[in-house]
Amino acid sequence: MHKLSITHYIPHILIAVMLVLVGYLVYENYTQSKEIQMLQEDRNLFLNQSNARQNQLNSANSTIETLEAELENLKDDLEDLADDYRDEKDRNEDFEDQIRGLAGTLGDLDKLSKTDKELLAKYSKVYFLNENYIPERLTRIDQDWIAEGKGDEYFHASAYKHLRDLMRAAEDDDIDLRIVSAYRSFDEQTDLKGQYKQIYGEGANTFSADQGYSEHQLGTTVDFSTPATSNALTEAFDQTEAYEWLEENAHSFGFILSYPPDNTFYVYEPWHWRFVGTDLARDLERKNDTFYDLEQREIDKYLLNLFD
Repeated sequence: MHKLSITHYIPHILIAVMLVLVGYLVYENYTQSKEIQMLQEDRNLFLNQSNARQNQLNSANSTIETLEAELENLKDDLEDLADDYRDEKDRNEDFEDQIRGLAGTLGDLDKLSKTDKELLAKYSKVYFLNENYIPERLTRIDQDWIAEGKGDEYFHASAYKHLRDLMRAAEDDDIDLRIVSAYRSFDEQTDLKGQYKQIYGEGANTFSADQGYSEHQLGTTVDFSTPATSNALTEAFDQTEAYEWLEENAHSFGFILSYPPDNTFYVYEPWHWRFVGTDLARDLERKNDTFYDLEQREIDKYLLNLFD
């Protein structure tokens, strides 16, 4: 039998290889096509999902913008409400201030209406107190402060605390201060002036007030002295420690010297001190003025707080 050469099979081998290769390429192409198709489907799905998310995002952004606009409007409304509240609060506070001011004014008017206007009037040959005038209430002065040999003395009840504080302060400073005379009625002043006239004649007018013109009738005036001058009402009183203490301290308790040197009403009376309230007494001291140098309308401004 005749043997075939190897070259006889080469074409067949090549055809088989080509068929295998073609089959492989067809398979690979199919496989890749499927992968591409799947990738395209995934891409389309992703794009669809992305579009859906974008739409959701756009919707959310639109909602956010709407909410932001509504929030801004709400903020403006709240600011308007806050402004309205502040305006209303200011109006209410102004109204309350007016009410308090009115209440204070009414209170002051009521207080002023109950304060005796005579207590800050300028007497001493200027104004007149009639025979029926009596202070609304008098208090007996502690006997320890009354000059030896004198009986009971009385002082205006509403001002007595100021006199008491003055006397206690003097005691604390070892000042031996005594009260010779305080409240005197119209009739008592009449009798006293008569006695002085019998002794001094018309000269009594230089140191003793006629009835109705004496500050003592107000119940807010005292004559001070000291055992060092035998409790006498004399100019020598101004040489004592008691007088020096009064000059430095009496205004703090609301007392003033009614008739200082060179006054135009009476002779110098270092013993004669009148209660006019701490505000007026301190202002007179600070300005170096005297009570009778002021206009009555200026003095009357201190009436409201006379006993404070």
